[in-house]
Amino acid sequence: MPRTAQHSILARLAAPMTAAVLAVMAGYTVLAARPTMGGEAYFAGVRQAIDALPMQIDGYIGADRPPLPAAIEMLRPNRLFQREYVDPLTGYGFTVLIVHCGDVRDMMGHYPPICYPSNGWMIESVSQQSIERSDGQQVPISRYVVHRGEGALRLSRQIANTFIVPRADEPMGRDDKALDRVARTRWSSGLGAAQVQIITEASLSDEMRRHVERRVAEHLDGVIAAVTRPVGLEGEGP
Repeated sequence: MPRTAQHSILARLAAPMTAAVLAVMAGYTVLAARPTMGGEAYFAGVRQAIDALPMQIDGYIGADRPPLPAAIEMLRPNRLFQREYVDPLTGYGFTVLIVHCGDVRDMMGHYPPICYPSNGWMIESVSQQSIERSDGQQVPISRYVVHRGEGALRLSRQIANTFIVPRADEPMGRDDKALDRVARTRWSSGLGAAQVQIITEASLSDEMRRHVERRVAEHLDGVIAAVTRPVGLEGEGP
């Protein structure tokens, strides 16, 4: 099969894979009271920042995928965003998944080490890394290499995963320890947390993967600012 056609097929497989992961995430929801702290203006600002991610990143054209109703019902997200980007010339693509929950407890247990194995994906390796942006800033991530199926049916992915939390001192984290820090106070717990996943084919070259992840990370400034700096709520802090 020609290389371009092969990657076009792989790009189309991203939608059911992401949808399946969201279904598993919904199944692991922790029952928790809805947040009482914060305000609608803050949550609206976070939604707007997430929605402001561009539909085109370099030569990659984005297409939004509607979230599963079950994921909306169980995760109770402030915003659940999933967009596939594909280069129409090469067929290469990647997926960006962003979930922001209004209560940090709703995010507990909803990240790759739990969600992917529960949906039949095997975790081959986990490493703590950082995405280096062109401005020199570092985005801390956990990198998960996963696969499902064997032989001609084998699918392999790499997931760059990070959390964004409402803490100016430690706004980002590689794993659920970032959520633990936020959950310690009712105020920050009620402001929620965001999780970002950049999903690429494992067969993608390291150079191209670094480029894709760097370009996505460079478009996260608005989301990071909206989540970590709850303007107008300073007086309600701990």
